[in-house]
Amino acid sequence: MSASLARLVPLSGDDRRVVAFPHCPTAERINAARSLTDGQRLDLERLRWLALRAQLAPRADLERACYVLAGQPTASLDRLATVFFRGLAERASSEMVIYRPGAASVSDDECWLLRLVAACRDGRDAAAGALVAWRVAPSARRWMRFLSAAMVRALDAA
Repeated sequence: MSASLARLVPLSGDDRRVVAFPHCPTAERINAARSLTDGQRLDLERLRWLALRAQLAPRADLERACYVLAGQPTASLDRLATVFFRGLAERASSEMVIYRPGAASVSDDECWLLRLVAACRDGRDAAAGALVAWRVAPSARRWMRFLSAAMVRALDAA
């Protein structure tokens, strides 16, 4: 019975994986979400490097750092990204999974991050707020919305 629910789908060469319900619209949507455009791949690589650098930075109080950054409209991308990723590490509802730069696969958290970048870039504040609310503790949501919007502006300016 389980053989009728799943099948092997050839990827490339001998690489195979099991896909449950291969003709299901949800499975197609999930697979489509994992295929990135060149622009998304570039954004993801930049974000992966910034997240890696943020792990090396000293811990700062999220609220205090946001007050300082709010007073500096021309804050650098590195500073904004460091506070953003440190805030995610401390205040996310679960541990964020961000792969090393150059990895071919995309994690669920990286898909979430790309959706957040797209929402901020397109000026869809309600969507960005919903994405932040989905992954961040209530006490930090306001600051993480501020940081995500500022980081995307700095990402586009760089």
